[in-house]
Amino acid sequence: MNRTMCRTLVVILLAASLPVVAQQGTLSICDYEPPESRISDLGIQGSFNWSDGPYADGRNRALSASLVADYQGLFSSEAFGRVLNAHTEVLGTNDGWTADLSAAGSLRTFLTGNLFGVGVVGLDASTRTGLGVDLTGGVGTGRFRDVSPLAQAIRIQDALLDIGELQAPAANDTLLDLAQILGEDGPTDDEKVVRLAERLVATELVPSNKIGIRGLLAIEEILQSGAEARLCGRDVQARLGASAILLPEFSLAATGILLVRFAAVPDPVSQFDSSAQAKFRLARPEEMSIEANVSYVRLLPDGWTARASCRMSIDRMWTVPDATVVSYAASGSLTTKVFGSVGLSLVGNAQYTTGDEAMTLSLAVHLEADLF
Repeated sequence: MNRTMCRTLVVILLAASLPVVAQQGTLSICDYEPPESRISDLGIQGSFNWSDGPYADGRNRALSASLVADYQGLFSSEAFGRVLNAHTEVLGTNDGWTADLSAAGSLRTFLTGNLFGVGVVGLDASTRTGLGVDLTGGVGTGRFRDVSPLAQAIRIQDALLDIGELQAPAANDTLLDLAQILGEDGPTDDEKVVRLAERLVATELVPSNKIGIRGLLAIEEILQSGAEARLCGRDVQARLGASAILLPEFSLAATGILLVRFAAVPDPVSQFDSSAQAKFRLARPEEMSIEANVSYVRLLPDGWTARASCRMSIDRMWTVPDATVVSYAASGSLTTKVFGSVGLSLVGNAQYTTGDEAMTLSLAVHLEADLF
């Protein structure tokens, strides 16, 4: 049943993405290739609920809490790259607390084209399985690119079309020029707005050869929206090294790691990300750890942001001899600013681990206000 849950989520996310890819025509967002890519994103969603009934023995006392945080840092140039990814999940109920942390930092040197040499330090910590560290190096192929400037350029075009500031969609070359302006580090947002307006007027698609106040405000709003970075690319790695299990019992072994990751931007307001990693001991390849992840983020109308993710892990005699532990976790959220400084969040989580009698479920609604 739990496998079906994750598979269904993957199918829904892909099905939602495919129609939008076709709408972009000949210009794909993932075709954009900046000279350098820099990304630093931190996303957090959480909930807390505590209640205590009128009975002295605490029979109606209830506690539930959840926290999920993801960090993604990336720098990539023609010859060098570094990546830092981290994921944390904390879940608490009356039955106890569970916490999981996974993180990996890598340095890579591109040898030719997309072929690179890579060194990676990884950390896995869990209240259920223990603490492990690995140090590996190897080769891989692939590259990730920050395509946020082109995604923003298309959002600006669509916003101006909606309010009548553009008479027709801009040509692909124009969108790439807008992306070039948006991707520059030096100019301020005000300077970028002026240059974007001048480039759009040069297309002769702007009525009266001048973008009005509404159009300028729409451009400025998109520039200052703070939307998450958009990432495209794929990565395949094969690495060898050593893994140490520090808890619950110390062990050290030569290790092989295979990693596959894929990220895509189906449309200017979406991000799809997936990865799968297998670790195995070279002397005993039947002892392995496998983890797969898939996530989808989409900006919705009226300032809403939807997130969905699913994670599956298999620990086959990796942490505990003669034991196989399978874990599934799924989460979804909707967040928005209701008005001004008031925010609304809806967060749901589901988790199941081998040995549990039933899935752990949580659902929370948050209304937050910043008064001062």
